Amino acid sequence: MAARDVGLVGMIDCATGADRRTVKGRESHHTKVYVVTAPEDRRGIYETWDACKAAVHGVAGARYQSVGSREEAEAILSGSGVVLSPGLYAFVDGNHEGGIGVVLVSKSGDGSVAVLGEISTSVHEVFDTAGLETLESPEAVRNALARIRNVLAELGGLYVALGRVPAGAAVTIVHDYEGVGAWITGRWRAKDATVAQVVAACRNRIAEHRIRVTFRHQRGHQSIYAGVNEFAEYNRRADALATQASAGRRNTG
Repeated sequence: MAARDVGLVGMIDCATGADRRTVKGRESHHTKVYVVTAPEDRRGIYETWDACKAAVHGVAGARYQSVGSREEAEAILSGSGVVLSPGLYAFVDGNHEGGIGVVLVSKSGDGSVAVLGEISTSVHEVFDTAGLETLESPEAVRNALARIRNVLAELGGLYVALGRVPAGAAVTIVHDYEGVGAWITGRWRAKDATVAQVVAACRNRIAEHRIRVTFRHQRGHQSIYAGVNEFAEYNRRADALATQASAGRRNTG
């Protein structure tokens, strides 16, 4: 049964991500900048790679990286870093080989972080028996993966995560493929039949389990060399779990 939009009103939101903000239908793009945290005389925020390179080239012990916004750079430069607010998070990722990685994390009010679970699986393990019309057999899943590639695995990560979130809970889904949030919130329209069915299945899980979902986009493969960024850290772990799954090793801890 397809999810009805009325059942999702007030249950889905889109939060500020590393590269894009969507608030009540309005969008603004953040501009990538570069932050240098060491040595002391080179510390600062640089607007372009050329400016950053001129500051750090040949400098022993230089620590620098690109970040998705000036706000993020300022947080890293201040030493506070980019950290999770208290709450429940699901970091989801998938790759073109069909590997899926999910990390469930809880941040408490005292600042402690608990990893509630790590899932390394594949599109076949998720969809072969999911009962979706266009993914009705292992062959159909293989064909869908060949056609839409990483999109199937990225959405598979969301589908898996929603199945692990307790009924009635609030969760922030952190994803590096923009479509994960854009399709569920309706900002993108699913034109592919398989994408539309997986999106509907995810929306059904949200409605049936009364999950309050916020989506946050996190730039993929982001360095954490120059300072703390918990969003990037757990995104990298989800990516590693997806890679592990596509290599044939499975963990459902």
